[in-house]
Amino acid sequence: MIPRRIFDNLNLPVTLRPLGGGRLAVMGNGFPFESSAVRHRVKLNLSVVILALITTWPAPPTARSAPTTAAVVTSDRRSTPIAPELRGRIVEDIQITGNTQVSTAVIRNYIRTTVGQPLDPATVEEDYQRIFSLKKFANVEARVERTSTGVIVDFHITEHKQIREIRFVGNTHAEAGTLLDVIDLKAGEAIDHFRINLAKLAIERYYRDHNYTYAHVNIASQALEERGIVLFNITEGPNIRVRNVAMVGAKSFTADKLKDQIKTSSWVWIFRRGKLDLDQLEDDIGSIRRFYEQHGFFDVRVGRKLLFSANQGEVEVQFLIDEGRRYTVNHISFVNNHALSEAELRRNLKLVEGMPYNLDIVRRDVRQMVKAYSPLGFIYLPRSSAPEYLRIDPRTRFYEDAGKVDLVYNINEGHTFHVGRVLVKGNSKTQDVVWLRLLRVNPGQLYNSYELEQAADRMKGTSLISSVTITPIGDDPNVRDVLVEVQETQTAFILFGAGVTSSLGVLGNISYEQRNFDISNVPGSFRELFSRNAFTGRGQYFKVVFEPGTQLTQGRVIFDEPWLFDQPYSLHTDTFYSTVDREHYYEGRFGERLSIGKQFNNYNVLRLNLRAEQVEINHIDNRQNRAFEILQLAGHSNITGAGLDYRRDTSDSTILPSKGTKFDVSYEYAGAFGGDYHFNKVEASFSLYQLIREDLLDRKTTLTWRLNSGYIWGGRSPFFERFYAGGLGSVRGFRYRGISPRSGIDDDPIGGNFTITGGVELNFPIYQELLRGVVFADAGTVENNARFGTIRTSIGAGVRVTLPIFGQIPLALDFGFPLTKDRRDDTRIVSFQLGFGS
Repeated sequence: MIPRRIFDNLNLPVTLRPLGGGRLAVMGNGFPFESSAVRHRVKLNLSVVILALITTWPAPPTARSAPTTAAVVTSDRRSTPIAPELRGRIVEDIQITGNTQVSTAVIRNYIRTTVGQPLDPATVEEDYQRIFSLKKFANVEARVERTSTGVIVDFHITEHKQIREIRFVGNTHAEAGTLLDVIDLKAGEAIDHFRINLAKLAIERYYRDHNYTYAHVNIASQALEERGIVLFNITEGPNIRVRNVAMVGAKSFTADKLKDQIKTSSWVWIFRRGKLDLDQLEDDIGSIRRFYEQHGFFDVRVGRKLLFSANQGEVEVQFLIDEGRRYTVNHISFVNNHALSEAELRRNLKLVEGMPYNLDIVRRDVRQMVKAYSPLGFIYLPRSSAPEYLRIDPRTRFYEDAGKVDLVYNINEGHTFHVGRVLVKGNSKTQDVVWLRLLRVNPGQLYNSYELEQAADRMKGTSLISSVTITPIGDDPNVRDVLVEVQETQTAFILFGAGVTSSLGVLGNISYEQRNFDISNVPGSFRELFSRNAFTGRGQYFKVVFEPGTQLTQGRVIFDEPWLFDQPYSLHTDTFYSTVDREHYYEGRFGERLSIGKQFNNYNVLRLNLRAEQVEINHIDNRQNRAFEILQLAGHSNITGAGLDYRRDTSDSTILPSKGTKFDVSYEYAGAFGGDYHFNKVEASFSLYQLIREDLLDRKTTLTWRLNSGYIWGGRSPFFERFYAGGLGSVRGFRYRGISPRSGIDDDPIGGNFTITGGVELNFPIYQELLRGVVFADAGTVENNARFGTIRTSIGAGVRVTLPIFGQIPLALDFGFPLTKDRRDDTRIVSFQLGFGS
């Protein structure tokens, strides 16, 4: 009988029914044959069934049968349990029978059952599995026969003919050694037709992965049966590159938009292989059709056509599209909603009557409905069909003649629940309190699915975990416990690296960073100091870094406590030392910065900032040509300051934001605790992020608007505290600090008391997640007083390269071209920042 598990473990759109006698009935549940992509999946799944049948079908009985007094264990897992009275009896002898090609000595090396020791059925089973794993035998039987004083173990071998040699014919573009590495066959192994056929398929797959789309392999059956030679006859066919992909008949969407939906792509040197995969073409047809259907083109038809060059080496893939009409939404209705009225559910809908149907907007509207239900205690689990949980199922009804569709939201509200216990699992290093702070849920409150989803995003944003799953559990009709399962990631790093920038030259980097620091977890011994758990587990941040460089050398010790005394207050300390080679002098700084913040919610932070620094200006060259402002401040200066900083951040990412805003305004009074200078300083910045488009692979095209300003008043400010502009993050096309008021014979930059800069940047994907492009326009000025003088402007383009070994921060290279400038400005076309660590 066919093992039932074969059918239970397969997810097929058919019913498979054994008929006996080795026959298999395929009972149709309605094959959706209108989709060629679906046909391909059905064919693939049926091949899995056939493979499963081959590997699990009972083997025919061997010529020699086991005695009735013996227990038999065979390699095809048709086993009879060893009689209880045989267990523990002394093994008097071990016999190996039936082998003619493989020596008995070789087989004995794989047997762990020992003469003179008690019989262990588990060891006997492991023995025959090890023997069978030699891949030299058709079958292995382990027989245990009782004697008057013990047992005899007999391993009966049924041998295959063995492979004497493996040959390849016709392999012009692939060496035999390479093909031997591809297949799982070796000379001396048993002739197993199933494994030989798998080797044939592996060779064909290798060729097709190297652009030999029509490669074909045959096996010489006569050489195999008569001489034991596995001879692969290979017909390689032409090496084909996809030169172009065209969308013929597309009217409603651009070719680039449709190409984002498919995986077949044209050849681009280094970046894209231009592989022609016929199976992938069928999947691409399905992807294009689904894309059209998701946007209301329910009558769309998609096909494909291949146009080969004369030498068969290049091909143009044409996707033939008949869009048909686009269906519009005729009526929207809601079924079975009781807790919320239709008006409340309609409040935030984007897809309304009269608009073209769009599945992406439907999904967005479902999320808004879930958000509306969540504060009431209804639990939403997208993949659950449990009747007690919220389900929102959008369904469509068609008016074929009218080209319209009704949209019905079928709602199962389920029950309301309160929060029971909050359970955190998987955190072997991090204390529970770290995650409980971020969850912000308390036992007894209504279960809010939307707030927990936001909490999961906050947890992932800590960089302490790689994944998090939040699940309601329990059987109480009114209460659900919150199970939080985290997958912790590495948080401690010792980095050795280097980098280069257009503004500060070459930099080295030696650093230790712990993102899950615990200052109170002091090790009890020297050995514990170097364990993974020392000073770990509280969610604090600690970093020691030393960066020697050609223009900048600096060292820093940073400590962050995000929850001071387990309250929503933060503490930040930064002890630093730096020396930087400016235009005509060295500037050294040593000091401490302290910040105490209050987190009001997910977006708003208010901080009190304190600082004390010592600044040294020395090694001034050509003193006779230097500006007076520089010369008079040579030597040591002391600066203290106190101020407030307010930040509001609603952006969705720290690396590549696609929506939201960032606003930061700060005020500092320099001289608050004494020092050589007294003045007021205010700075403000604003950034707006917009999502322009997002392709099927979730690659985003974003538009960023930014504006930065600063003003100093009410005292004498030193030139090393003033504002400068130019370079990355400012006005590209100008040198770092190249925009500034000037003084002295050589027009030394001395900074200004007023600055305003801004720009707009379009960031778009070029290749996967590795390469992105930017185009930008920047503008700004720096002045002595609060006035607008010469406004510098520039335009340009650049690239961002993100390599996994370098981390998430992209390597930046920009080309900026000034449009307007002051005659004393320092310009620089190329701005770049490259860095790496290990």
